[in-house]
Amino acid sequence: MTFNPNIYSIILILCGLITFYMCYWIFRRYEIVVRWFGFMMLGIAIWALSYGFELSSSTLDEMLFWINIEYLGISFIPAFWLLFISRYTGRDKWLSTTNFILLMKVPVITLLLVWTNNLHHLHYKSVSVDRSGDFPLLSIQTGPWYVVHTVYFYLLLAWGVYLLIDKFRRSDPVFKKQHLSVMIAAFIPWIANIAYLMGFRPMGHVDSTPFAFIITALAISVGLVKFKLMDIIPVARDKVIDAMNQGLIVADSMGRIIDLNRESRKIFSLRGESMIGRNIDSIFEGQSELLEFIQKKKPGRIKIEIQKNGKPVFLEVNLSPLFEDTLIYSGLILLVRDITDQVYIENKIRTQSEQLQATNKLKDRLFSIISHDLRGPLINLNDIIKLLNEGAISDEEFHAFIPVLSRNIGYTTGLLENLLFWSRSQLQGEMINPVHFNLKEVCDNILHLFENAIAEKMLKVENNIDESCIVYADKDMIQLVMRNLISNAAKFSKRGGSIILSSGTEGEYSVICCRDTGVGISEANQKKLFEQETFTTPGTENEQGTGLGLLLCKDFVEKNGGTIRVESELNKGSKFCIKIPNQPFVSVDQGEFEESEAQVLD
Repeated sequence: MTFNPNIYSIILILCGLITFYMCYWIFRRYEIVVRWFGFMMLGIAIWALSYGFELSSSTLDEMLFWINIEYLGISFIPAFWLLFISRYTGRDKWLSTTNFILLMKVPVITLLLVWTNNLHHLHYKSVSVDRSGDFPLLSIQTGPWYVVHTVYFYLLLAWGVYLLIDKFRRSDPVFKKQHLSVMIAAFIPWIANIAYLMGFRPMGHVDSTPFAFIITALAISVGLVKFKLMDIIPVARDKVIDAMNQGLIVADSMGRIIDLNRESRKIFSLRGESMIGRNIDSIFEGQSELLEFIQKKKPGRIKIEIQKNGKPVFLEVNLSPLFEDTLIYSGLILLVRDITDQVYIENKIRTQSEQLQATNKLKDRLFSIISHDLRGPLINLNDIIKLLNEGAISDEEFHAFIPVLSRNIGYTTGLLENLLFWSRSQLQGEMINPVHFNLKEVCDNILHLFENAIAEKMLKVENNIDESCIVYADKDMIQLVMRNLISNAAKFSKRGGSIILSSGTEGEYSVICCRDTGVGISEANQKKLFEQETFTTPGTENEQGTGLGLLLCKDFVEKNGGTIRVESELNKGSKFCIKIPNQPFVSVDQGEFEESEAQVLD
């Protein structure tokens, strides 16, 4: 082959070599998206280099040889362009294996028709050498397939440009410059090729299209190196940043939002609302601690609470200030994570831990009761019986102990009953068996049990519960509640005092009160009455207790759909009131309970 280099061929050959080098650099450094750009550059490099050698050739055979090589690049450039732009803009869902094969059919057919054109002349009708210029040029008359390939070429270029324009239109301002640089570069070969086909040919028969594509490739390559156009932003921005399960907010040095991902919009309910350019305070309004960190450019992790749809939402915000050269503040990155479920779980675990600690304390208290309060009276009874059997005491002395023994046995019986009921209440799957029953009759029977204690203290007792006071609850549980309330009233009443039982109704609830004129309860102890950490105080005549009774009362009343409360004043007495359903249980409102309880007759 003979070569007669000219200015055009030298420029094309040099640019082709440079483009080959850029291809090698891209394939070594980048992945997926940019590699499609690299394939496009490879096609441009083959086209430019081969066209340079074609312009240096002087015979038709040499020119046809190089044009066959050119089409290795020309045929596939539009397909590689569309693949690159589809990946770049994130619009590549259509790219299945089948569609990829269809996309490559036209380039393959074009290449084969060019290589076999002398057999059918479908691509070129005729080819000749034009020697009228400064150097020989190939002159061609196009065939029908040339038109097909040209239409295919422009359709794919147009498709890619449309995707670029759409990406530019939808992108945030921070990315518009980057998208614009790619879009402008894409229009260069369009302008050059249209001008060539319309007859505007300042270089005669020299096709200006490969020069235009070289300018495009080099322009994007410069952007690739200098401006990092194909780094993770913006190439994979939509797929990586928007796919994060944490909110990402980026602010500039002035505190203006320049980017935020889809999760951030979801967390702060910002759908359809443009936040770009607005101050970051507009998102975190009222979060003084967080805003102080932002103002002071301090890194850190802060938990905040916001309201969303009328419900509290807990967020963890991780702040990372950005500095250039470690001194110049350039912006801020905030990672926001919804930790509402985590906070609820932590609160639940904390509550369960506190309940477990309280249960352990109660367990220790119960063991203490069993080992001391229950064991003591039984040992005393056993000792007295043993002394009687041994004849150490007379019958008269034994009869003198009977009132004390009776009181101890009554106390022990009540204690055992409370312990057994408490044990049942702690079992999983405990069944509540509500029935309708007359509460006045129940209280009459309980008062009969305490006749001796009442008579011993000369207490005046009035059972003013209405004859028709019917409640709907577990009878055994409510019976134990009333027994404990009456027992406490008798225990803390002074000699000659009084106990008054009364009742009232409020809709589907009955309110029953037990009032005494005893020693009363201090405000501090009132707050501890129904807590798990039990306490006890001796009665007016040193009667013993365990502190377990009122805990059971609260538990049983609530399990039957009711509430319990106390009013007391030191040295003036106490009043305990329970509100329980008189119909099948629906709900209890504490405010309604307070109103109805005030109407109960003393």
